[in-house]
Amino acid sequence: MKKMFIIVNILLINGLLVNSQTAINDVYDFPVKQGTKEWGQFETIATRIAALQIPDAVLTTISTEGLLETCLEFPYLLDILFFDNYQLGFDALMAEFNGYRELFKRSDFIKALLEKYKNLCMDITTIQAKKDVDRGMFSFRYFVLEFMLTQDAVLKNLSLEQERQLFLLSFEHKKIKKDNSNIFGNLNELPTNLLYAKKIVNDPDFKFENDQQKKILSAFIQAPLIVDQQIINHIEDYINVKFK
Repeated sequence: MKKMFIIVNILLINGLLVNSQTAINDVYDFPVKQGTKEWGQFETIATRIAALQIPDAVLTTISTEGLLETCLEFPYLLDILFFDNYQLGFDALMAEFNGYRELFKRSDFIKALLEKYKNLCMDITTIQAKKDVDRGMFSFRYFVLEFMLTQDAVLKNLSLEQERQLFLLSFEHKKIKKDNSNIFGNLNELPTNLLYAKKIVNDPDFKFENDQQKKILSAFIQAPLIVDQQIINHIEDYINVKFK
């Protein structure tokens, strides 16, 4: 967590967001850019955020892939960090930016999320050669995408094949994050832990070691921050057997 807060401070000081390389041609180009004279001319953050909203004409025509990429490039993406827990932070992003609200209405948004998740690992080699601030923003966007995949609106609407795909991808990404610790910090472990916790508490075949363990996991799901590593190890063993 300390590593991520250092990265956040660097990003805030420099007013820098790093755009990912993408072949999507209809990503919304925000009219106000961080670090520009126009960015500093807004009297309040609220008026600046209002200026960042996607116009209705664009919102109804942008592709779901373009909309997802736009959401990951939202200049106030870091707001997810500044709440009592990350679910509250993500809920704030949903309320703050119409791009997120539109994305979660799309019938094909789960397909777009899974496709983006699958392709993220292909960017690792390129990102390794970047500066620390670029790697930091990549890992943070990675965190937000994985957190999106833990939302109930996603998990409750997965087909059986999509659920299997998600968990198999999560195993692959856990290894990627472990093997690239110079890019990923402790924060990047949280969405995977949350995904597994949500699966476990609703799985009648999973045996909790005691009632306290179930209470801890339930509290983690309600207010995701950190959870005891021993519990995580226990549920990972079960998930590995179930999906591999």
